[in-house]
Amino acid sequence: MRYEKRSFDLYVRGEIPSGLAGSLVVAASRRHKIRSNFSRWHDSQADLILLDLKPGKPGRVKAQLLSVDPWLRSRNSSPASPYYTSQPNHGLNVKDNILWATNLLFGSPLEVDLTTFKPRRALNAVPVREEAPQRSTTSHFAFDLDRRYAYFHQSLLEQRESVVEAKQLSLVRLDMRSGSERIWQLQPPPGDNRPETHNFHSAFYFEEDGRKFVGLLRTGVIVESLAPHSIAADHEVIPMPASTIWIIELNEDKSTLQAELLGGVEQLGALALSHLDVDASDRQGFILYANYKQADVAEETHGENIYGEKPEDVAEHYSGMIVEPLNLGLMLRYERHNGRTSLKTFKRSYDHRRTSLGHSWLPINIELDRRRTRLFCSFAGFRPRLLPKHIARAYGDLAVDPRAIRYVPPLLMRFNADDLAPDYDAKRTYLSYTEPIAFAVAGDASDEYVCTFSPETGLRMYHSEDLSQVICHAVSPHLMTWQDTHFRPDPAHMVYVHR
Repeated sequence: MRYEKRSFDLYVRGEIPSGLAGSLVVAASRRHKIRSNFSRWHDSQADLILLDLKPGKPGRVKAQLLSVDPWLRSRNSSPASPYYTSQPNHGLNVKDNILWATNLLFGSPLEVDLTTFKPRRALNAVPVREEAPQRSTTSHFAFDLDRRYAYFHQSLLEQRESVVEAKQLSLVRLDMRSGSERIWQLQPPPGDNRPETHNFHSAFYFEEDGRKFVGLLRTGVIVESLAPHSIAADHEVIPMPASTIWIIELNEDKSTLQAELLGGVEQLGALALSHLDVDASDRQGFILYANYKQADVAEETHGENIYGEKPEDVAEHYSGMIVEPLNLGLMLRYERHNGRTSLKTFKRSYDHRRTSLGHSWLPINIELDRRRTRLFCSFAGFRPRLLPKHIARAYGDLAVDPRAIRYVPPLLMRFNADDLAPDYDAKRTYLSYTEPIAFAVAGDASDEYVCTFSPETGLRMYHSEDLSQVICHAVSPHLMTWQDTHFRPDPAHMVYVHR
């Protein structure tokens, strides 16, 4: 496996608290500086960034960059195949010193040893075929309550006439002690059997009356073409349906498992259910926190925008950036215990005159604190000039009115976990605007911190009780560029690893 590594120190101002003796891992994409060098966001070259933290005043932050050959071949793929085995620019799943990094839609998880920061293998649980040459994998794994097993979906992608369909749906269990895998075939729930929508962004695990279950968040995005785009042209977009959640009971004696729909979710009618956190610690059900993007995340920004402007006339545009939302996002709290369920949501527009209210435009990361009483979420906001006209046209009245919309800034906000209400206080310590969307909760319940990161903004640290005061800032120009040809846009995810 070919890879390239480099390391350097960040410039640190402030203090790295003693409770942050560990590392932060970031999944980043890499884009060419020449705008005409177009590729889909999902096909962009990837880097993994490891930030080792040494507490002190100012302390030390050492960055290591790992770039893996993006065209790493499968054993049974031809040298001319355009489909890569692994392209880890999105999800991050960690157990001890092992990382499994994933793509948003395509390829297999890449296993990385965090001690040496070297790639080891790709988890190719479902072998590709000539007629189905590419895989799809759950970006975010589910871990059982004892942290012995990890669960994720994997399937094959096959090009049909106008869409890509998922074939050979499988649930994979990874034994994190031995590295072995157990695979079950999956039967879709009745009424949710459109193979072009069978892609799953996140998974979660829970137990109920001694039985074990895995939940899968079906995002529902529809991919028109398996092959990467050759030109950045407008095209017909097939609208995605409302997202659902599949519930699968695990059974050691069966080779095929039947999925069921989690009631009340599809009725929300929301799009792109993706990221989650879950509290299933009592082994009698779960409390699930998740978010809806209200965006067609299988698409990317290209072509004329909703104002009829060409990409070269929009300064912040670059080829193949991830698409903007169509409208307000939505957060979900779903509780299931002892046969009873409850559902709560949070949805709020942006009022530039009352910024203390926050908003729900394009929610990305979501994470509970260690006591599971508060929830943190980052929102990417909205840049109207980056919403393509051909994507907005496909969704009709669901898309924003370009005459009545304005720029919405990114936001990091703290919520009460019980009712999804923003954790208001008079000093506005519960929110921070224009924050990078990649964040991680670190430390312990008595001394907890929130770290945010982007290559351009750098690493920021906050006490979880006060998001209004930066206690440490670390940055380096080496984070922003790849040699002289590439730059790194804002990454989606970061995780903290205690050392």
